[in-house]
Amino acid sequence: MSKVALAIAPRIQDDFGYTPAGAALIKGSIVKGGHECKIFDFNIDLDIMYENSKELLTPIENWFMNYNFYSGKIFTIIEKLIDKWTNEILQYNPTHVGISVFSYNSQRATRMLSTALKAKNPDIKIFIGGAGLNTDDRFPTHCLNERIIDCWIRGEGEKSVLEYLNDNTNYPGINGKPFIQIDNLEDLPFPDYSDYELKTYTNKKGLVALPITGSRGCVRHCTFCDVHSLWPKYRFRSGISIATEIKSQVKRYGAKAFRFTDSLINGSMKAFRDMTAVLSEFRSTLPKENRFIWDSHFIVRGPTQMPAKDFVKMAESGAGTLLIGVESGSPTVRKHMKKGYTNEDLHYSLTEIFKNNIKVRFLMIVGYPTETQEDFQQTLNLFDRYKEFAKSGLVEEVNLGLTLNLLPNTPLYEDAEKFGLESTKQHINDWVCSQNPNLDFKERIRRRIHLQYYVEKLGYKVFESKNYARALAIAWTQVNTIKKTKPIVLDADKLKYDRDKGGMTNVPDMDKLRTY
Repeated sequence: MSKVALAIAPRIQDDFGYTPAGAALIKGSIVKGGHECKIFDFNIDLDIMYENSKELLTPIENWFMNYNFYSGKIFTIIEKLIDKWTNEILQYNPTHVGISVFSYNSQRATRMLSTALKAKNPDIKIFIGGAGLNTDDRFPTHCLNERIIDCWIRGEGEKSVLEYLNDNTNYPGINGKPFIQIDNLEDLPFPDYSDYELKTYTNKKGLVALPITGSRGCVRHCTFCDVHSLWPKYRFRSGISIATEIKSQVKRYGAKAFRFTDSLINGSMKAFRDMTAVLSEFRSTLPKENRFIWDSHFIVRGPTQMPAKDFVKMAESGAGTLLIGVESGSPTVRKHMKKGYTNEDLHYSLTEIFKNNIKVRFLMIVGYPTETQEDFQQTLNLFDRYKEFAKSGLVEEVNLGLTLNLLPNTPLYEDAEKFGLESTKQHINDWVCSQNPNLDFKERIRRRIHLQYYVEKLGYKVFESKNYARALAIAWTQVNTIKKTKPIVLDADKLKYDRDKGGMTNVPDMDKLRTY
């Protein structure tokens, strides 16, 4: 039997405030497989430690979020945090340590944790996994070559982690081998949140909030999305199974809010209807103050696929906020995206959603390769049409993102020539379209800025408006300073780590203007 410590590396920032799901899912499988496991949530530890010192928390977060403007004082704090966290793990005396790499923003903490652990106990086995490894081999390969990890896992780790614990490193998904998609999600145990400080994870309404996974993959094939590179087939649990998990987590943890990690809640209409039916009945038995809500991504369907009664039952089952990939107000652009819905479908769905007092978030993409000025104007017109629902709060927020990102493993990226796209592939925003040459990066940024100004004037709330404005400025600088003959240097290659000493052998220059 193995004894596994699962570490959640900072920094994870969820705009809904929900508990991260990955480690809890893996723990459920590890325990079911007969091993011992404990989760160490260092992400939330930051919040607890610096709850009354926000002036320090922000620059510490900046370090973990891979920003380079930090001071010697902050770096000293970072080193002390890493030392504290590694000691906590080693006191558990594990045989294996797994680090959850939630995203690119978890890479610095992952490197420092694994390096310090190996320095203090060279024999400890370290594996890493998570969404931050799904599209780029360079970071985990770097860690493996530096001997600060023993294994990395991509894809659905519930089975491959167990195989690794049984010394089967040839199993799919391990160390770069293509992973095998799990066909029957109902074989997996429910996630185990018993090690979490759940009261510190609350959504914007202050409710204890848990993630839930009802499906993996998607029924649609949008050109800008990489979901099908991760999950080629759409796999889903039965509605009864999903409802049973929610009921179980309500009783066990007192959860009052759930966030589906799915690409869409209504991929299988049978599963969707079974789930809403069971949850509607269950919620009706609870006192009003204990009734839970759930949020999820949602795809637009027409009235023949999703009649009005489905929206009524959805509301009764606890639907709180639906995240809808509207993307564009132009039917022409959406057709090229393969979104699969019409303006009439969108208006029908929104009418039924608002009628049942369910909130929505619009997810938008500015500057799709085929987007003309006329197409962009249709997006502006779309926001004109629904402005009254923004003022009433039913359109809870609008996510305008950056501009179109040319992501690896998407149809646009892999078939760039077919779509008339030219890119250095060194930056997700560094592309032009020969079929629409006026839409260069400068024009895409202009439209993005104009759209934000326009929708805010209409009364819409824009998600992370200041942060995205800053990110746009950074992207503009990066794209314009790329040297076409040289590859971008990874942050992993800039910071040199010494496994034996347990730290970095070279530290980038500190920001001389900062004293915090």
